[in-house]
Amino acid sequence: MSEKELLKALEEDAKRECTAILENARQEADAITKAAIEDQERLMKEKFENTKLHMHSERTRMMANARLYANEATLKERNLVLSRVFDIVYDKIEGLRSAKDYPKIFEKLLREALDTWHIYMKGEKGVIRVAKEDAPLLKGFKDANYEIIDEEGNMSPGVIIISKDKRYSILNTLHSRLGKARPEIVSMIDKILFNEKCKL
Repeated sequence: MSEKELLKALEEDAKRECTAILENARQEADAITKAAIEDQERLMKEKFENTKLHMHSERTRMMANARLYANEATLKERNLVLSRVFDIVYDKIEGLRSAKDYPKIFEKLLREALDTWHIYMKGEKGVIRVAKEDAPLLKGFKDANYEIIDEEGNMSPGVIIISKDKRYSILNTLHSRLGKARPEIVSMIDKILFNEKCKL
């Protein structure tokens, strides 16, 4: 083989090797590009899913906050309505003293308080406190076990019986009766006005 033929053979070998190296490089570059594109697509998909999840949780949080605000506003309005209703009722109670039935109501309050006193205090002497306006209703009441005191000021219609040592008392006024019945009344008003069970 001549020198020319040898150089030509070496050149062809070099070309084949270069072509093989370029082909391998191209295949590797294609594989790297394909892997990069797949990674990019995977990352974009993950980012999209994370964003979607975040948006869903943010929406859920905003909805919960809106419901909470609506419930607070509703509860505030209910409380205002109920407060107004009880203010009206308390005003009406104050006006009961001038009603023609009031002496019967007062007598019933007194009798209930005395019965309760007899059950729990068993002959103990006590003080009956009434409003100055109610004192005339006790003119016929005679019992040596009780001292009667008519109170100046703003005492609710009804009676209060207190032990001499002031440790025990029985409160039977229209305001105290209304206070005891308040949860049931609130429930009834709530059902009437808001058409559902009371949540107060």
